[in-house]
Amino acid sequence: MKKNILAIGITSLFILSVVSPIVFGNTIRISNKEIQQSKISGDDGLMDSSWPMFQQNVRHTGRSPYGKSGNWFKVKWKFENKDSMMYSSPTINKNGTIYIGSYDRYLYAINPNGTMRWRYKTGGGIKSSPAIAEDGTIYVGSQDAKLYAFYPNGTKKWSLTIGDGWVHTSPVIDEDGIIYVASVMRGNICAVYPNGTKKWDTILGGWVYCSAALDENGMVYIGSNDGYMYALYRDNGTLKWKYKTGGKIGSDPAINNEGIIYFGSNDGYLYALNPNGTRIWRRDVGDLIISSPSITNEGNIIIGCYDGYVYSFKPDTGAENWKFKVGSEVSASPSIDEYGIIYIGALNGWFYAINPDGTLKWKYKTLDEIFSSAAIDENGTIYIGAHCISQPDFYSYIYALEPMDNNAPDKPVINGSISGLINIEYNYTAVTSDIDSDNVSCYFDWGDGEKSGWTDFVPSGTMVNLSHSWEKSGTYTLKVKAKDDYGMESEWGELQVTMPKDKATSSSLILKLINRFPLLEVILSKIINL
Repeated sequence: MKKNILAIGITSLFILSVVSPIVFGNTIRISNKEIQQSKISGDDGLMDSSWPMFQQNVRHTGRSPYGKSGNWFKVKWKFENKDSMMYSSPTINKNGTIYIGSYDRYLYAINPNGTMRWRYKTGGGIKSSPAIAEDGTIYVGSQDAKLYAFYPNGTKKWSLTIGDGWVHTSPVIDEDGIIYVASVMRGNICAVYPNGTKKWDTILGGWVYCSAALDENGMVYIGSNDGYMYALYRDNGTLKWKYKTGGKIGSDPAINNEGIIYFGSNDGYLYALNPNGTRIWRRDVGDLIISSPSITNEGNIIIGCYDGYVYSFKPDTGAENWKFKVGSEVSASPSIDEYGIIYIGALNGWFYAINPDGTLKWKYKTLDEIFSSAAIDENGTIYIGAHCISQPDFYSYIYALEPMDNNAPDKPVINGSISGLINIEYNYTAVTSDIDSDNVSCYFDWGDGEKSGWTDFVPSGTMVNLSHSWEKSGTYTLKVKAKDDYGMESEWGELQVTMPKDKATSSSLILKLINRFPLLEVILSKIINL
Protein backbone atom coordinates (compact mmCIF):
# COMPACT_ATOMS: atom_id res chain seq x y z
CA MET A 1 0.00 0.00 0.00
CA LYS A 2 2.84 2.38 0.96
CA LYS A 3 4.54 1.55 -2.30
CA ASN A 4 1.38 2.46 -4.20
CA ILE A 5 1.11 5.80 -2.37
CA LEU A 6 4.78 6.49 -3.00
CA ALA A 7 4.37 5.65 -6.67
CA ILE A 8 1.37 7.96 -6.98
CA GLY A 9 3.26 10.76 -5.19
CA ILE A 10 6.31 10.39 -7.44
CA THR A 11 4.07 10.33 -10.50
CA SER A 12 2.21 13.47 -9.33
CA LEU A 13 5.47 15.30 -8.67
CA PHE A 14 6.73 14.30 -12.09
CA ILE A 15 3.58 15.58 -13.79
CA LEU A 16 3.69 18.81 -11.78
CA SER A 17 7.34 19.34 -12.63
CA VAL A 18 6.56 18.98 -16.32
CA VAL A 19 3.38 21.09 -16.33
CA SER A 20 4.53 23.89 -13.98
CA PRO A 21 7.25 25.35 -16.22
CA ILE A 22 4.80 25.45 -19.09
CA VAL A 23 2.11 27.22 -17.08
CA PHE A 24 4.37 29.61 -15.17
CA GLY A 25 6.65 30.12 -18.14
CA ASN A 26 3.73 31.21 -20.32
CA THR A 27 2.52 33.55 -17.57
CA ILE A 28 5.93 35.21 -17.34
CA ARG A 29 6.26 35.55 -21.11
CA ILE A 30 2.82 37.12 -21.38
CA SER A 31 3.67 39.56 -18.58
CA ASN A 32 6.93 40.58 -20.28
CA LYS A 33 5.17 40.99 -23.58
CA GLU A 34 2.56 43.23 -21.98
CA ILE A 35 5.25 45.38 -20.37
CA GLN A 36 7.16 45.67 -23.62
CA GLN A 37 4.02 46.61 -25.55
CA SER A 38 3.25 49.27 -22.97
CA LYS A 39 6.67 50.85 -23.51
CA ILE A 40 6.42 50.73 -27.27
CA SER A 41 2.98 52.32 -27.28
CA GLY A 42 4.30 55.30 -25.30
CA ASP A 43 1.66 55.00 -22.59
CA ASP A 44 4.16 56.32 -20.05
CA GLY A 45 5.78 58.94 -22.30
CA LEU A 46 4.88 62.39 -23.54
CA MET A 47 1.19 63.09 -24.20
CA ASP A 48 0.12 62.88 -27.82
CA SER A 49 -1.45 66.33 -27.90
CA SER A 50 -1.03 69.41 -30.08
CA TRP A 51 1.64 71.03 -27.87
CA PRO A 52 2.55 68.86 -24.83
CA MET A 53 5.84 70.57 -23.88
CA PHE A 54 8.12 73.52 -24.58
CA GLN A 55 8.99 73.64 -28.31
CA GLN A 56 6.35 70.94 -28.94
CA ASN A 57 8.50 67.78 -28.80
CA VAL A 58 11.56 66.18 -27.20
CA ARG A 59 13.84 67.28 -30.08
CA HIS A 60 12.64 70.90 -29.62
CA THR A 61 11.92 71.49 -33.30
CA GLY A 62 9.24 74.05 -32.38
CA ARG A 63 7.16 72.72 -35.27
CA SER A 64 3.45 71.91 -35.13
CA PRO A 65 1.52 69.53 -37.39
CA TYR A 66 -1.42 71.93 -37.08
CA GLY A 67 -2.30 75.40 -38.28
CA LYS A 68 -5.06 77.52 -39.77
CA SER A 69 -4.79 79.50 -42.98
CA GLY A 70 -5.65 83.16 -43.09
CA ASN A 71 -4.06 86.48 -43.94
CA TRP A 72 -4.99 88.06 -40.60
CA PHE A 73 -6.07 87.12 -37.07
CA LYS A 74 -8.56 87.84 -34.34
CA VAL A 75 -8.19 87.86 -30.56
CA LYS A 76 -10.46 85.05 -29.32
CA TRP A 77 -9.82 85.90 -25.69
CA LYS A 78 -7.20 87.07 -23.24
CA PHE A 79 -6.78 85.82 -19.69
CA GLU A 80 -5.59 88.39 -17.15
CA ASN A 81 -3.09 87.43 -14.49
CA LYS A 82 -2.91 90.30 -12.00
CA ASP A 83 0.20 91.43 -10.11
CA SER A 84 2.60 89.09 -11.89
CA MET A 85 4.90 88.69 -14.88
CA MET A 86 4.82 85.88 -17.43
CA TYR A 87 8.02 84.06 -18.46
CA SER A 88 6.64 80.54 -18.81
CA SER A 89 5.44 79.24 -22.17
CA PRO A 90 2.05 77.51 -22.56
CA THR A 91 1.48 73.83 -23.23
CA ILE A 92 -1.75 72.10 -24.27
CA ASN A 93 -3.23 68.71 -23.35
CA LYS A 94 -5.36 66.49 -25.60
CA ASN A 95 -8.59 68.08 -24.29
CA GLY A 96 -7.42 71.58 -25.16
CA THR A 97 -6.59 72.68 -21.60
CA ILE A 98 -3.75 75.20 -21.54
CA TYR A 99 -1.13 75.02 -18.78
CA ILE A 100 1.23 77.89 -17.99
CA GLY A 101 3.31 79.02 -15.03
CA SER A 102 3.53 82.52 -13.60
CA TYR A 103 5.92 84.54 -11.49
CA ASP A 104 3.18 84.74 -8.83
CA ARG A 105 4.14 81.10 -7.99
CA TYR A 106 1.01 79.58 -9.51
CA LEU A 107 0.62 76.96 -12.19
CA TYR A 108 -2.55 77.80 -14.13
CA ALA A 109 -4.88 75.48 -16.02
CA ILE A 110 -7.04 77.43 -18.46
CA ASN A 111 -10.06 76.10 -20.35
CA PRO A 112 -10.16 76.43 -24.16
CA ASN A 113 -12.67 79.28 -23.77
CA GLY A 114 -10.26 81.36 -21.68
CA THR A 115 -11.71 80.72 -18.22
CA MET A 116 -9.60 79.40 -15.37
CA ARG A 117 -9.96 75.69 -14.65
CA TRP A 118 -7.69 75.61 -11.58
CA ARG A 119 -4.45 76.98 -10.20
CA TYR A 120 -1.91 75.65 -7.70
CA LYS A 121 0.57 77.72 -5.71
CA THR A 122 4.11 76.36 -5.51
CA GLY A 123 6.91 77.61 -3.26
CA GLY A 124 8.49 79.92 -5.84
CA GLY A 125 8.00 81.81 -9.08
CA ILE A 126 7.51 79.65 -12.18
CA LYS A 127 9.59 80.40 -15.27
CA SER A 128 9.62 76.75 -16.31
CA SER A 129 7.20 75.63 -19.02
CA PRO A 130 5.08 72.58 -18.12
CA ALA A 131 5.36 69.17 -19.77
CA ILE A 132 2.41 66.77 -19.97
CA ALA A 133 2.73 62.99 -19.70
CA GLU A 134 0.49 60.55 -21.55
CA ASP A 135 -1.44 59.79 -18.37
CA GLY A 136 -2.21 63.51 -17.95
CA THR A 137 0.37 64.24 -15.25
CA ILE A 138 1.73 67.78 -15.52
CA TYR A 139 5.37 68.40 -14.60
CA VAL A 140 6.77 71.88 -13.96
CA GLY A 141 9.78 73.41 -12.22
CA SER A 142 9.69 76.20 -9.63
CA GLN A 143 12.13 78.66 -8.09
CA ASP A 144 11.82 76.78 -4.80
CA ALA A 145 14.29 74.28 -6.35
CA LYS A 146 11.61 71.65 -6.89
CA LEU A 147 10.04 69.71 -9.72
CA TYR A 148 6.28 69.35 -9.23
CA ALA A 149 3.93 66.67 -10.55
CA PHE A 150 0.19 67.41 -10.70
CA TYR A 151 -2.83 65.28 -11.47
CA PRO A 152 -5.06 66.66 -14.28
CA ASN A 153 -7.55 67.90 -11.65
CA GLY A 154 -4.92 70.21 -10.12
CA THR A 155 -4.01 68.27 -6.98
CA LYS A 156 -0.34 67.69 -6.25
CA LYS A 157 0.98 64.23 -6.98
CA TRP A 158 4.48 64.80 -5.59
CA SER A 159 7.35 67.29 -5.52
CA LEU A 160 11.09 66.62 -5.62
CA THR A 161 14.06 68.84 -4.81
CA ILE A 162 16.26 68.92 -7.92
CA GLY A 163 19.15 71.07 -6.66
CA ASP A 164 19.91 73.92 -4.32
CA GLY A 165 18.52 76.64 -6.57
CA TRP A 166 15.85 77.61 -9.07
CA VAL A 167 14.41 75.15 -11.56
CA HIS A 168 13.93 77.43 -14.57
CA THR A 169 14.28 74.71 -17.16
CA SER A 170 11.33 73.01 -18.78
CA PRO A 171 11.00 69.26 -18.20
CA VAL A 172 11.24 66.81 -21.07
CA ILE A 173 9.71 63.32 -20.94
CA ASP A 174 11.08 60.30 -22.80
CA GLU A 175 9.16 57.29 -24.13
CA ASP A 176 9.52 55.45 -20.82
CA GLY A 177 8.12 58.32 -18.80
CA ILE A 178 11.50 59.43 -17.40
CA ILE A 179 11.59 63.19 -16.79
CA TYR A 180 14.77 65.20 -17.41
CA VAL A 181 15.10 68.55 -15.65
CA ALA A 182 17.93 70.80 -14.44
CA SER A 183 18.62 73.16 -11.54
CA VAL A 184 20.19 76.58 -12.07
CA MET A 185 22.57 77.17 -9.17
CA ARG A 186 23.64 73.61 -8.45
CA GLY A 187 24.29 73.21 -12.16
CA ASN A 188 22.91 69.69 -12.28
CA ILE A 189 20.54 67.73 -14.47
CA CYS A 190 18.40 64.89 -13.08
CA ALA A 191 16.58 61.97 -14.59
CA VAL A 192 13.45 61.36 -12.51
CA TYR A 193 11.14 58.35 -12.49
CA PRO A 194 7.37 59.01 -12.84
CA ASN A 195 6.96 58.15 -9.12
CA GLY A 196 9.15 61.11 -8.10
CA THR A 197 12.42 59.34 -7.30
CA LYS A 198 15.73 60.13 -9.00
CA LYS A 199 17.23 57.75 -11.51
CA TRP A 200 20.48 59.71 -11.74
CA ASP A 201 21.84 63.17 -10.95
CA THR A 202 24.75 64.65 -12.92
CA ILE A 203 26.64 67.83 -12.03
CA LEU A 204 27.62 70.03 -14.97
CA GLY A 205 30.20 72.81 -14.90
CA GLY A 206 28.05 75.90 -14.37
CA TRP A 207 24.59 77.27 -13.72
CA VAL A 208 21.97 75.74 -15.99
CA TYR A 209 19.18 77.81 -17.55
CA CYS A 210 18.80 75.51 -20.58
CA SER A 211 16.20 72.82 -21.06
CA ALA A 212 17.34 69.44 -22.29
CA ALA A 213 16.56 67.91 -25.69
CA LEU A 214 16.54 64.20 -26.52
CA ASP A 215 17.58 62.41 -29.69
CA GLU A 216 16.46 58.99 -30.93
CA ASN A 217 19.70 57.26 -29.96
CA GLY A 218 19.49 57.45 -26.18
CA MET A 219 21.24 60.79 -25.70
CA VAL A 220 20.29 63.93 -23.77
CA TYR A 221 21.77 67.31 -24.76
CA ILE A 222 21.92 70.37 -22.53
CA GLY A 223 23.92 73.62 -22.37
CA SER A 224 25.40 75.39 -19.36
CA ASN A 225 26.73 78.78 -18.26
CA ASP A 226 30.23 77.31 -18.36
CA GLY A 227 29.97 77.60 -22.16
CA TYR A 228 29.72 73.87 -22.85
CA MET A 229 27.08 71.89 -24.69
CA TYR A 230 26.90 68.48 -22.98
CA ALA A 231 25.93 65.11 -24.45
CA LEU A 232 24.96 62.60 -21.75
CA TYR A 233 23.83 59.00 -21.93
CA ARG A 234 20.18 58.80 -20.97
CA ASP A 235 20.44 55.48 -19.14
CA ASN A 236 23.01 56.61 -16.54
CA GLY A 237 23.76 60.33 -17.05
CA THR A 238 27.45 59.82 -17.83
CA LEU A 239 29.25 62.12 -20.25
CA LYS A 240 29.73 61.14 -23.90
CA TRP A 241 31.24 64.47 -24.97
CA LYS A 242 31.10 68.23 -24.34
CA TYR A 243 31.70 71.06 -26.78
CA LYS A 244 33.13 74.43 -25.69
CA THR A 245 31.75 77.73 -27.04
CA GLY A 246 32.95 81.25 -26.30
CA GLY A 247 30.09 82.26 -24.01
CA LYS A 248 27.34 81.15 -21.68
CA ILE A 249 24.67 78.92 -23.23
CA GLY A 250 21.07 79.85 -22.47
CA SER A 251 19.72 78.63 -25.81
CA ASP A 252 18.06 75.21 -25.71
CA PRO A 253 19.30 72.74 -28.33
CA ALA A 254 17.14 71.63 -31.26
CA ILE A 255 17.79 68.38 -33.12
CA ASN A 256 16.94 67.64 -36.76
CA ASN A 257 15.99 64.34 -38.38
CA GLU A 258 19.65 63.41 -38.91
CA GLY A 259 20.58 64.04 -35.30
CA ILE A 260 22.35 67.37 -35.94
CA ILE A 261 22.26 69.59 -32.83
CA TYR A 262 21.64 73.35 -33.26
CA PHE A 263 21.95 75.95 -30.50
CA GLY A 264 23.06 79.51 -29.83
CA SER A 265 25.57 80.99 -27.40
CA ASN A 266 26.18 84.34 -25.72
CA ASP A 267 29.31 84.61 -27.86
CA GLY A 268 26.96 85.58 -30.73
CA TYR A 269 27.33 82.35 -32.71
CA LEU A 270 24.75 79.80 -33.84
CA TYR A 271 26.29 76.31 -33.79
CA ALA A 272 25.64 73.08 -35.68
CA LEU A 273 27.23 69.93 -34.20
CA ASN A 274 27.38 66.35 -35.36
CA PRO A 275 26.00 63.66 -33.01
CA ASN A 276 29.65 62.83 -32.14
CA GLY A 277 30.29 66.38 -30.89
CA THR A 278 32.31 67.71 -33.82
CA ARG A 279 31.38 71.08 -35.28
CA ILE A 280 29.79 71.27 -38.74
CA TRP A 281 29.57 75.06 -38.84
CA ARG A 282 28.98 78.15 -36.74
CA ARG A 283 27.36 81.40 -37.81
CA ASP A 284 28.19 84.81 -36.34
CA VAL A 285 25.07 86.93 -35.78
CA GLY A 286 26.89 89.53 -33.72
CA ASP A 287 24.90 89.53 -30.49
CA LEU A 288 23.58 87.35 -27.67
CA ILE A 289 21.48 84.33 -28.59
CA ILE A 290 19.10 83.28 -25.82
CA SER A 291 16.29 82.20 -28.14
CA SER A 292 16.18 78.48 -28.91
CA PRO A 293 16.28 77.50 -32.59
CA SER A 294 13.36 75.90 -34.40
CA ILE A 295 13.48 73.72 -37.49
CA THR A 296 11.16 74.04 -40.48
CA ASN A 297 9.83 71.15 -42.55
CA GLU A 298 12.51 71.99 -45.11
CA GLY A 299 15.18 71.79 -42.42
CA ASN A 300 15.93 75.52 -42.21
CA ILE A 301 16.96 76.86 -38.81
CA ILE A 302 14.90 79.76 -37.43
CA ILE A 303 16.21 81.74 -34.45
CA GLY A 304 15.80 85.12 -32.77
CA CYS A 305 18.68 87.28 -31.59
CA TYR A 306 19.39 90.20 -29.28
CA ASP A 307 20.32 92.32 -32.31
CA GLY A 308 16.59 92.70 -33.02
CA TYR A 309 16.33 90.23 -35.92
CA VAL A 310 14.80 86.82 -36.58
CA TYR A 311 17.04 84.74 -38.85
CA SER A 312 16.65 81.79 -41.20
CA PHE A 313 19.76 79.70 -41.96
CA LYS A 314 20.41 76.75 -44.24
CA PRO A 315 20.87 73.53 -42.25
CA ASP A 316 23.93 72.17 -44.09
CA THR A 317 26.13 75.28 -44.44
CA GLY A 318 24.68 77.88 -42.10
CA ALA A 319 24.24 80.33 -44.99
CA GLU A 320 21.62 82.99 -44.35
CA ASN A 321 18.28 82.62 -46.14
CA TRP A 322 16.81 85.85 -44.77
CA LYS A 323 16.54 88.04 -41.69
CA PHE A 324 13.48 89.88 -40.42
CA LYS A 325 13.74 93.02 -38.29
CA VAL A 326 11.56 93.18 -35.20
CA GLY A 327 13.25 96.24 -33.72
CA SER A 328 13.90 94.80 -30.27
CA GLU A 329 15.78 92.04 -28.51
CA VAL A 330 14.38 88.54 -28.92
CA SER A 331 14.64 85.91 -26.20
CA ALA A 332 11.50 83.90 -27.08
CA SER A 333 11.77 80.88 -29.35
CA PRO A 334 10.02 80.58 -32.72
CA SER A 335 6.97 78.36 -33.20
CA ILE A 336 6.09 77.09 -36.67
CA ASP A 337 2.69 75.92 -37.92
CA GLU A 338 1.92 73.38 -40.64
CA TYR A 339 1.96 76.12 -43.31
CA GLY A 340 5.46 77.21 -42.33
CA ILE A 341 4.26 80.43 -40.67
CA ILE A 342 6.66 81.48 -37.91
CA TYR A 343 5.26 82.97 -34.70
CA ILE A 344 7.55 84.84 -32.32
CA GLY A 345 7.39 87.65 -29.77
CA ALA A 346 9.95 90.33 -28.94
CA LEU A 347 10.88 92.33 -25.86
CA ASN A 348 9.06 95.36 -27.28
CA GLY A 349 5.76 93.55 -26.76
CA TRP A 350 5.06 92.93 -30.46
CA PHE A 351 4.02 89.46 -31.57
CA TYR A 352 4.88 88.61 -35.18
CA ALA A 353 3.60 86.16 -37.79
CA ILE A 354 6.32 85.78 -40.43
CA ASN A 355 5.86 84.10 -43.80
CA PRO A 356 8.27 81.25 -44.77
CA ASP A 357 10.09 83.68 -47.10
CA GLY A 358 10.80 86.11 -44.27
CA THR A 359 8.12 88.71 -45.06
CA LEU A 360 5.63 90.01 -42.52
CA LYS A 361 2.22 88.35 -42.48
CA TRP A 362 0.82 90.30 -39.54
CA LYS A 363 1.82 91.65 -36.16
CA TYR A 364 -0.02 92.35 -32.91
CA LYS A 365 0.91 94.64 -30.01
CA THR A 366 0.48 92.92 -26.67
CA LEU A 367 1.88 94.42 -23.45
CA ASP A 368 5.41 95.66 -22.71
CA GLU A 369 7.42 92.46 -23.07
CA ILE A 370 7.16 88.95 -24.49
CA PHE A 371 9.47 86.28 -23.07
CA SER A 372 6.99 83.46 -23.65
CA SER A 373 7.11 81.21 -26.72
CA ALA A 374 3.87 80.40 -28.53
CA ALA A 375 1.92 77.14 -28.51
CA ILE A 376 -0.40 76.05 -31.34
CA ASP A 377 -3.47 73.88 -30.82
CA GLU A 378 -5.09 71.43 -33.25
CA ASN A 379 -7.46 74.16 -34.51
CA GLY A 380 -4.56 76.46 -35.34
CA THR A 381 -5.21 78.83 -32.42
CA ILE A 382 -2.00 80.42 -31.11
CA TYR A 383 -1.42 80.96 -27.37
CA ILE A 384 1.15 83.43 -26.07
CA GLY A 385 1.95 85.13 -22.76
CA ALA A 386 3.06 88.76 -22.25
CA HIS A 387 3.45 91.10 -19.31
CA CYS A 388 3.39 94.79 -18.42
CA ILE A 389 6.21 96.45 -16.49
CA SER A 390 5.28 100.11 -16.97
CA GLN A 391 2.52 100.21 -14.36
CA PRO A 392 2.82 100.47 -10.58
CA ASP A 393 1.57 96.90 -10.40
CA PHE A 394 2.85 94.21 -12.74
CA TYR A 395 0.29 92.20 -14.65
CA SER A 396 0.20 89.83 -17.59
CA TYR A 397 -2.11 88.37 -20.19
CA ILE A 398 -2.34 85.03 -21.92
CA TYR A 399 -3.69 85.61 -25.43
CA ALA A 400 -5.55 83.25 -27.76
CA LEU A 401 -5.12 84.42 -31.37
CA GLU A 402 -6.96 82.74 -34.24
CA PRO A 403 -5.83 83.12 -37.87
CA MET A 404 -8.60 84.19 -40.24
CA ASP A 405 -9.23 85.64 -43.71
CA ASN A 406 -9.90 89.35 -43.60
CA ASN A 407 -9.97 92.30 -45.98
CA ALA A 408 -8.76 95.79 -45.13
CA PRO A 409 -11.26 98.68 -45.27
CA ASP A 410 -11.27 100.82 -48.42
CA LYS A 411 -9.12 103.93 -48.50
CA PRO A 412 -11.16 106.69 -46.76
CA VAL A 413 -12.70 109.52 -48.79
CA ILE A 414 -12.17 112.91 -47.12
CA ASN A 415 -14.42 115.96 -47.50
CA GLY A 416 -14.01 119.48 -46.11
CA SER A 417 -12.47 122.88 -46.80
CA ILE A 418 -9.30 122.80 -48.88
CA SER A 419 -8.35 126.37 -47.89
CA GLY A 420 -9.09 128.76 -45.09
CA LEU A 421 -7.77 130.95 -42.33
CA ILE A 422 -5.44 130.07 -39.49
CA ASN A 423 -6.78 129.62 -35.97
CA ILE A 424 -10.25 128.76 -37.26
CA GLU A 425 -11.68 125.29 -36.81
CA TYR A 426 -12.84 123.51 -39.96
CA ASN A 427 -14.97 120.39 -40.05
CA TYR A 428 -13.85 117.32 -42.03
CA THR A 429 -15.58 114.05 -42.72
CA ALA A 430 -14.12 110.69 -43.65
CA VAL A 431 -16.03 107.69 -44.89
CA THR A 432 -14.91 104.19 -45.79
CA SER A 433 -16.47 100.81 -46.57
CA ASP A 434 -15.40 97.37 -45.39
CA ILE A 435 -16.14 94.43 -47.71
CA ASP A 436 -16.50 92.12 -44.69
CA SER A 437 -19.03 94.54 -43.14
CA ASP A 438 -16.77 94.99 -40.12
CA ASN A 439 -17.01 98.11 -37.98
CA VAL A 440 -14.38 100.74 -38.71
CA SER A 441 -12.37 103.33 -36.80
CA CYS A 442 -10.56 106.31 -38.35
CA TYR A 443 -7.25 108.00 -37.62
CA PHE A 444 -6.67 111.61 -38.70
CA ASP A 445 -3.18 113.01 -39.29
CA TRP A 446 -3.63 116.76 -39.73
CA GLY A 447 -0.24 117.31 -41.31
CA ASP A 448 0.98 119.81 -38.71
CA GLY A 449 2.20 117.27 -36.17
CA GLU A 450 -1.23 116.88 -34.57
CA LYS A 451 -3.02 113.52 -34.73
CA SER A 452 -6.46 112.48 -33.59
CA GLY A 453 -5.80 108.96 -32.39
CA TRP A 454 -8.25 106.23 -33.29
CA THR A 455 -11.91 107.25 -33.18
CA ASP A 456 -14.74 105.10 -31.84
CA PHE A 457 -15.82 102.23 -34.10
CA VAL A 458 -18.81 102.87 -36.35
CA PRO A 459 -20.59 100.68 -38.92
CA SER A 460 -19.05 100.41 -42.36
CA GLY A 461 -20.10 103.35 -44.57
CA THR A 462 -20.75 105.73 -41.67
CA MET A 463 -19.25 109.23 -41.85
CA VAL A 464 -16.77 110.20 -39.14
CA ASN A 465 -16.67 113.94 -38.31
CA LEU A 466 -13.75 115.78 -36.73
CA SER A 467 -12.67 119.43 -36.71
CA HIS A 468 -9.23 121.05 -36.62
CA SER A 469 -7.52 124.43 -36.83
CA TRP A 470 -4.04 125.22 -38.11
CA GLU A 471 -1.89 127.76 -36.25
CA LYS A 472 0.53 128.62 -39.04
CA SER A 473 0.13 129.49 -42.71
CA GLY A 474 1.13 126.86 -45.24
CA THR A 475 -0.04 123.88 -47.24
CA TYR A 476 -0.80 120.73 -45.27
CA THR A 477 -1.54 117.15 -46.27
CA LEU A 478 -4.49 115.90 -44.26
CA LYS A 479 -4.36 112.07 -44.13
CA VAL A 480 -6.93 109.59 -42.85
CA LYS A 481 -6.69 105.81 -42.55
CA ALA A 482 -9.19 103.27 -41.24
CA LYS A 483 -8.99 99.96 -39.41
CA ASP A 484 -11.59 97.25 -38.87
CA ASP A 485 -12.65 95.35 -35.75
CA TYR A 486 -9.66 93.05 -36.10
CA GLY A 487 -7.07 95.80 -36.46
CA MET A 488 -6.46 95.51 -40.22
CA GLU A 489 -5.66 98.96 -41.61
CA SER A 490 -6.49 100.64 -44.91
CA GLU A 491 -4.28 102.79 -47.10
CA TRP A 492 -4.11 106.50 -46.33
CA GLY A 493 -6.65 108.82 -47.92
CA GLU A 494 -5.28 112.35 -48.54
CA LEU A 495 -6.52 115.92 -48.96
CA GLN A 496 -4.41 119.04 -49.52
CA VAL A 497 -5.37 121.96 -47.29
CA THR A 498 -3.93 125.50 -47.78
CA MET A 499 -3.73 128.20 -45.12
CA PRO A 500 -2.58 131.25 -47.22
CA LYS A 501 0.50 132.95 -45.81
CA ASP A 502 0.04 136.57 -46.88
CA LYS A 503 -3.67 137.16 -47.28
CA ALA A 504 -4.92 135.32 -44.20
CA THR A 505 -5.80 137.36 -41.16
CA SER A 506 -6.63 136.36 -37.67
CA SER A 507 -7.73 139.71 -36.20
CA SER A 508 -10.24 139.46 -33.40
CA LEU A 509 -12.82 141.45 -35.38
CA ILE A 510 -12.69 139.08 -38.37
CA LEU A 511 -12.84 136.05 -36.08
CA LYS A 512 -15.90 137.45 -34.32
CA LEU A 513 -17.62 138.13 -37.63
CA ILE A 514 -16.86 134.65 -38.95
CA ASN A 515 -18.15 133.05 -35.79
CA ARG A 516 -21.38 135.07 -36.10
CA PHE A 517 -21.74 134.74 -39.88
CA PRO A 518 -20.30 131.36 -41.01
CA LEU A 519 -21.04 132.19 -44.68
CA LEU A 520 -18.41 134.90 -44.44
CA GLU A 521 -15.73 132.22 -44.07
CA VAL A 522 -16.68 130.72 -47.44
CA ILE A 523 -16.65 134.15 -49.14
CA LEU A 524 -13.25 135.04 -47.65
CA SER A 525 -11.79 131.71 -48.67
CA LYS A 526 -12.82 132.29 -52.30
CA ILE A 527 -11.41 135.84 -52.24
CA ILE A 528 -8.10 134.66 -50.78
CA ASN A 529 -7.69 132.04 -53.54
CA LEU A 530 -8.46 134.43 -56.47
